[in-house]
Amino acid sequence: MATYRFKLARTDPSGGRRGDLFTLDLDSRMTVLDALFIIQREYDPSLSFRCSCRVGMCGTCAMRINWMPRLACQTRVETLRSESITIEPLASLPIAKDLVVDLGPFFAKWKKIRPALHPKNKDSKELAIVPPDSEFGRQAQGKRDCITCGACYSVCGIVGTSADYLGPAAINRAMLRLLDPRDGNVDDRLAVLNDETGVWRCHTQFNCVAACPKGINLTDSIMKMKRAMLFPKKFHDK
Repeated sequence: MATYRFKLARTDPSGGRRGDLFTLDLDSRMTVLDALFIIQREYDPSLSFRCSCRVGMCGTCAMRINWMPRLACQTRVETLRSESITIEPLASLPIAKDLVVDLGPFFAKWKKIRPALHPKNKDSKELAIVPPDSEFGRQAQGKRDCITCGACYSVCGIVGTSADYLGPAAINRAMLRLLDPRDGNVDDRLAVLNDETGVWRCHTQFNCVAACPKGINLTDSIMKMKRAMLFPKKFHDK
């Protein structure tokens, strides 16, 4: 067991912000999410935070832990190597209460690139085969595991100054759909990406890469789309 001091960002009834302090004795295996449940159950039942799967699959427990976006369920307190731990909601998103943010702006950008599969031939009865050595097969291997947690969006310096910017997660998803030989909705996505709020707003700061809990190289996806904008015909010929 070790003793840790937690400082949690809280919402006042008036809508203001404050920091509440809690001291906990925790086992080395316990996560930040475990600590939040202890605080809620034993100290302050009004504490609000969001979680679901507890195994790093849903992304709902993303929050700033010692000033870095992380999944609370995957962050063991011991690995933070600090007796003082500050927990805050994700940046660049409206705060609903305490550690809960409104992901509405994030998903509004996600919807703009039409993330669902739009089949070229929806009436086809043939099984679509995508070779693993195709460009889509190679790119999808390391880019398809986005859990829409919003961590990349929250640390993006461009989102912080330009609220209309699509953000890394949406661009990565658009790239995968454009490369997918089964998908036929090319023009709509290219128009959104080529807009002034699309790929060209990225300044290649790599914040999104550092923040992604699934290890997706989002900056690489954005750079690939910038180059692809010069030769958009490739997506029609896929």
